[in-house]
Amino acid sequence: MAVLKVTVKEELVLNGKDMGNENFLSISGVENAEHRIVSVGTSEQSILLFGSALSAGTVKDATIKHLRLTNLDSSNKITLRIEEAATPGQYYVDLEAGETFILGNSVMYADNTNNAGETLVAIDAIYATADTAISDLEMFIATT
Repeated sequence: MAVLKVTVKEELVLNGKDMGNENFLSISGVENAEHRIVSVGTSEQSILLFGSALSAGTVKDATIKHLRLTNLDSSNKITLRIEEAATPGQYYVDLEAGETFILGNSVMYADNTNNAGETLVAIDAIYATADTAISDLEMFIATT
């Protein structure tokens, strides 16, 4: 097993004052990692599936330690749809050019009723759609 070290850093000087920050996270128990670039078209496509068993294009439930999705396009937006099919629930994330979305696990909760006592459930799939032209999405996945 390996330890993944993640650094998130912002650099900003505002009105002469350094407002930047840097955070470090060590994630132990990593046994597998995958890094790939996916070309995302203007029609929605699945980019990652989750299931009870590991298979081609599918990550086994509850094994995600770190997932990073970065829009590599210089001008085009990519919309992510994170779905849990049983309830059903889903939420959307817009990644503008150069932006990154990070998950530390594979559970979610989506609701528009403001209910208290929500229960997180396993994500079933992540879909992506490019706004106006084919765009590259970088994926880095670390699992147990």
